[in-house]
Amino acid sequence: MIENQSDKVELGSNKRIMSLVVPSNPFDRLPPYCVVSDFLGEDLIEQLMAHVQSKERQFTPTQVGSGYSPEIRISSVLYDLGGLQETLQERFRAIAPQATADLGLLPFELERCEIELVAHGDGTFFKRHIDTRIYKPNAKIQRAMTGVLYFHRWPKGFCGGQLRLYPLNHSSENFIDIDPERDRLVLFPAWAPHEVMPISCPSDQFADSRFAINCWYCRPAPHSNGLSET
Repeated sequence: MIENQSDKVELGSNKRIMSLVVPSNPFDRLPPYCVVSDFLGEDLIEQLMAHVQSKERQFTPTQVGSGYSPEIRISSVLYDLGGLQETLQERFRAIAPQATADLGLLPFELERCEIELVAHGDGTFFKRHIDTRIYKPNAKIQRAMTGVLYFHRWPKGFCGGQLRLYPLNHSSENFIDIDPERDRLVLFPAWAPHEVMPISCPSDQFADSRFAINCWYCRPAPHSNGLSET
């Protein structure tokens, strides 16, 4: 099933129409987003589950910018996608043109996809933030769009962990929560403020974590001259 905050969204053969009250102030409006159900299929999801469980000891604490900030973010990350790397890159890249159009973003040259695996166990979270790298003003690439693919084992061993999207106006009380359902992909602009709500995992077992693949669709930075930091 596909969902979107816009009047109409179409990805593949699925479509859903949604009617929402739109605030008059554009900064109070929720950012556009797409929700794609059954994105990878059960076979790939099971392969991902097997991969993360085999690599449990290689997950390391996530960072914010260039350091650890447990008051802002607690989770663990793995960059090694093993034999699934090429397949995942292909799947994420294939959906980019249609998602860009449905989100109302300007078309952009896809320089690369940054992909990471993140595990959220008991007591983890990520406070409100954006995915554009404002701490790297001279970077040669710029994140344009974010994709988050959720997966977990059956039966589900955690609760919470919703993706909460906010308007640009930090004082606005408007928001929307999207549940991290198995094999659900959520796409939204990288500039959109969002938060990972706290996770409760009673067993405290790694395999019961809320797993996600974060994919950032990057374009060349407008000011890039080939001499800047990547």
